[in-house]
Amino acid sequence: MRRWVARTAGLAGVALAAGLMALVAACGEPGEEAGIGVVRDPEISGDPLPDYTPTAPDSALGLPAPEVRGTDFDGRGVAIVNDGRMKVVLFLAHWCSHCQSEVPEVQAWIDGGGKPDNVDLYGVATAIEEEGSNYPPDAWLERERWTSPVLVDTNDTVLRAFGLTAFPTWVFINADGAVALRIGGAIGAEQLTALFRGLR
Repeated sequence: MRRWVARTAGLAGVALAAGLMALVAACGEPGEEAGIGVVRDPEISGDPLPDYTPTAPDSALGLPAPEVRGTDFDGRGVAIVNDGRMKVVLFLAHWCSHCQSEVPEVQAWIDGGGKPDNVDLYGVATAIEEEGSNYPPDAWLERERWTSPVLVDTNDTVLRAFGLTAFPTWVFINADGAVALRIGGAIGAEQLTALFRGLR
């Protein structure tokens, strides 16, 4: 009888442990809500770009852009890779006043049909600071009704791979995956239209 009880208790313990493991797998890491994905550190392949200095000729022009695979704020995959399509990547810091003015203007430009269909536009949320204004950045971008995919740059690794230190900064990538332009600062809808048209 004692052996049967011990064996039954042991089997119950194994079943309980298996059930708990399945529950953790379904719900994600401790403290996360069920159904919400896990934000992963971005994976970067390719050589980092030289540092961008606005006052000097850009030595990154024509170089292959680093390829990045990561997630958005909900844990969904976001990949900025060479797939034969032109890309524009906007690096944003939620606490940056120029970013705060650029985002609604760019979104209005998108809503008005300004973005060409043959160009993909991505945001990169970087330099995230809990003490900064508009934290958390996903809530800020949601308030601005931002519609383009956003890659979360944990630890600023994507920022460094692209050789950047300031915000906002735009990186234009041609269909061959090479850097066509890096430009810092808020550029506005009119200049943005001209730059998109010049992307080849």
